[in-house]
Amino acid sequence: MKQNTARLNPIIRLGTMLLLAVFNLTAAVAATPTGTQINPTISNTQTIELIGGSTENVSWTAPKAGTYKLWVQIPTPSSAVNATYNVYPKGNAVGNTNCSSTDPTYPCFQATVDQATATNGWVQLMLNNQASTSWVFTKTGFVSTNASGIPNSQQLGIAKLVYQSTVTPPPVFKIGQSYQGGKIFYIDSSKQHGLISAPSDQTVGFTGIQWYNGSFVTIGATGTAIGTGQANTTAIVKAQGPGSYAAKLCDDLVLNGYTDWYLPSKDELNQLFLNQAVVGGFASSFYWSSSENDNFNAWYQIFGNGNQYDIGKYYTLAVRAVRAF
Repeated sequence: MKQNTARLNPIIRLGTMLLLAVFNLTAAVAATPTGTQINPTISNTQTIELIGGSTENVSWTAPKAGTYKLWVQIPTPSSAVNATYNVYPKGNAVGNTNCSSTDPTYPCFQATVDQATATNGWVQLMLNNQASTSWVFTKTGFVSTNASGIPNSQQLGIAKLVYQSTVTPPPVFKIGQSYQGGKIFYIDSSKQHGLISAPSDQTVGFTGIQWYNGSFVTIGATGTAIGTGQANTTAIVKAQGPGSYAAKLCDDLVLNGYTDWYLPSKDELNQLFLNQAVVGGFASSFYWSSSENDNFNAWYQIFGNGNQYDIGKYYTLAVRAVRAF
């Protein structure tokens, strides 16, 4: 094997297996792909250059089990017209050098690249020229190549090998982020769900609005935990019907294209208090929760000091609607 020390492009490990049965694999020239680059097992820093007839094998183990698109960067000079890459998505038995797509235990697929045409470019290993081709690798899967099948007058070169994951990473959320009609003020343990606050109060200044709709009744909207505010609001509106009161104000709200706003529960309201600085728009006022204490009283929170108390439902307090995502 000859190594070109003049080019210091890091080498990358390959890996990946086809989702479909593979027989005619081709390659296409493309712009620089994004993805995981892995060094080959025979070198950590230099471009690989194999002279035709060389039996030295170069292999790249998959970074981890997963689904990827596979890319190879071809350096100058690379004159191998039929450079063959063997893809072993499930690894290979020790000592087995066969490459068979019908092997039930260790299937192998061959991709041939015209490196003379693709010099200084990227090629994607594909199935029947389909750019959507994805390769599925187990933890032990790998790709290998050697120059044994090309004339000794030609040279097989590899500058970089890239795994481009086809799995879209989950979004990253943060407290205070503008999202789906308001600002995020709570994120649950999954990191993918939470609660959003309307960007401003639904009441004006210290005017406020009553919790009840003119009569004292026991509704049963007693949920206080995070995740109970919607059920509380639904129960309140069902029991109290049409009118002008805190839960109804949130339930009727249409804001920034969203209609599923509700009055937060006691604990949800506390999360709003804790993150009021990054959510914004709060007054140093008293805010209603949807959590009922009894037929006369419901819970509220003071946004000046954070204290929570129950108070008569006829009081007029501020309201901030929330929704779940």
